Amino acid sequence: MIQQFIDFVKSQRLFDSSSRILLAVSGGADSMAMFDLFMRAGYPFAVAHCNFRLRGAESDKEEAFVTRICDEHNIELFVQHFDTEEFADQEGISIEMAARKLRYDWFDELLLDGRFDYLATAHHQDDVIETFLINLSRGTGLKGLCGIRQKTGKIIRPMLFTNREGIREYLRKFDIPFCEDSSNQETIYYRNFIRHQILPLFDELNPAFRKNVLRTILNLNESSQLFEQKIEEISQQVVRVSGLGHHISIEGLMNHQPIRTVLFELIRPYGFQPEQVDQVLAVLESDPGRKFYSETHRLVKDRSELVITRKEIENPELVYIEEDCLEIHLPVPMKFQQIERTQLFRFSTNPMIADLDLDKLEFPLILRKWKEGEYFQPLGMNGFKKLSDFFIDEKLSIPEKESTWILVSGDKVCWVVGRRIDDRFKIGPATKKVFRISAG
Repeated sequence: MIQQFIDFVKSQRLFDSSSRILLAVSGGADSMAMFDLFMRAGYPFAVAHCNFRLRGAESDKEEAFVTRICDEHNIELFVQHFDTEEFADQEGISIEMAARKLRYDWFDELLLDGRFDYLATAHHQDDVIETFLINLSRGTGLKGLCGIRQKTGKIIRPMLFTNREGIREYLRKFDIPFCEDSSNQETIYYRNFIRHQILPLFDELNPAFRKNVLRTILNLNESSQLFEQKIEEISQQVVRVSGLGHHISIEGLMNHQPIRTVLFELIRPYGFQPEQVDQVLAVLESDPGRKFYSETHRLVKDRSELVITRKEIENPELVYIEEDCLEIHLPVPMKFQQIERTQLFRFSTNPMIADLDLDKLEFPLILRKWKEGEYFQPLGMNGFKKLSDFFIDEKLSIPEKESTWILVSGDKVCWVVGRRIDDRFKIGPATKKVFRISAG
């Protein structure tokens, strides 16, 4: 088994001889087998142990066991305690999900400090099968059926060459100590129910069931690679990126079938769920304005596009700008200059720069979002125009309109930031001082 382990590490290119590896060791059978294999193979490593405080004295006993083993072999050890139940209550998630989030957030912290290149977990082939069945039972896309991969970013899984039975045999052969986690037998946990109740029935039905599932997962992984390539090709055709976010062409989307699958793959990276896909599809031919939310992003159905933007970071609703102000940073970075108007002066044609007649301005200026029903006099026009109509003329998308700021002098709009200044505040023959505003 030692040679199988070494061959697997090399064939999958999990790490090289100079890599710094951190092992996630609970003290249980799987992680202790991994610990021993790393020792016998001569790979240098350190250990990270999580105490989730879920089983009282048993959790503390496991921590003491891992600490003793590391001391005996002079292995650097990192230990973290978690109040898992409290965290689960706060987040409204299961104990299993809470423990997973807590440990991987901590692992990320350990990897971020640069001391280690990879974190190794002790997942094996039976874990792959259990995950496949769990995802299948809950409903998932192709990606969820591809099991657990040997390497994902900085996470490596060097035990995927073997199964639970092989690990137990290895532990018996070399008389390797480990802790038996009593919670592994409790079928109240979803994974344990699959492990102890469901899988034995499949084994009884077909002794080759696990082998067949692993072969199926391998086939799905290969199919998934082709699928991802095709989605990337479609994405390049129908998605464009702007300063606001990502824009999916509705016309382009409609040209690709199956549209439901394509749409899900395009919006999935932004946290949208499968059940939201049908809701989005239902409004593709409706009027603009429908909005959908994930935890991190917003999707807006615009005239010809689906626009995905990050949820807006809270910004001040009103910012007052005094005459002597030199710059602001929020909600829009701006710098302010007072420039003497001479014959050499040339006003800027950059839309992100506004050159206004200082004497026509009433301070403090106010920077705020525009309001429905507001008017201004666009530069070069004699009459007034509603801001909403101006935006339509400019063909602004809904997110672009929502993200537009205006600068107000007294009760008059003097600049639609980045779009147009108001004709009433333009530089004229009588202008003596220019108030230059540079945005962005």
